[in-house]
Amino acid sequence: MSKRLKWILFRARLAFENRRNRAYDARHHVETAREEPLGDVGVAADAVKAGNSFYRVTWGWLIEKAMAELDIDASRYTFIDYGSGKGKAMLMASDHPFKSIVGLEYAPGLHEVAAANCLSYVSPKQKCRSLKPILGNVLDYTPPPGPIVCFMCNPFDARTLRAVFRGWRARHDRGERDIRILFLNMRNIAEVAQVLDEQDWLTPVTRDRRFVVLAPKAQAARIEPNPLGLAAE
Repeated sequence: MSKRLKWILFRARLAFENRRNRAYDARHHVETAREEPLGDVGVAADAVKAGNSFYRVTWGWLIEKAMAELDIDASRYTFIDYGSGKGKAMLMASDHPFKSIVGLEYAPGLHEVAAANCLSYVSPKQKCRSLKPILGNVLDYTPPPGPIVCFMCNPFDARTLRAVFRGWRARHDRGERDIRILFLNMRNIAEVAQVLDEQDWLTPVTRDRRFVVLAPKAQAARIEPNPLGLAAE
């Protein structure tokens, strides 16, 4: 299938999912669905590319599907969304009993919306009320001690993504090894195959076309010699 046809089909899927996104917003008294060019929400022109140029909300069903594969005691973990946008993953994570939830966003306009959403969110299922949206560069952030879940939905260019993974590996090598990484891409995680396949310290807990849950090899129940093997796709 050609790249052009794939993009046409993806745009059609976006239009379909937009109705679901807006219904989620209305139900929970938030605003996450509207797409935003990063240059329109306070990101400098020379920094737009690092965030893949555009804000687009992650589909709720995909977040739920990935999080269902974590298989952890959430109360022990801090959930950290790297590139949190308007905070949808934070809000959905708060329906689980995480110790705390952090959202990292470098676009001032998106951060302001996320902060407002964290205050206005309404859900009878909400179990965690410690929501902390943070404005800043993910490369300047140090996660708190203890177990962490790191969530991303294709938020960075390859250079930034590699730097984030290096930070996690350094944390692991210092002895903080209780970490789970959720990487999502609404098209296909194979788009970042080269970066993901470089992470030889990690192994997949589970994998789907649009997401993968990773854990350090020492933490995973099953060790695979090739962590993802995406490069051949």
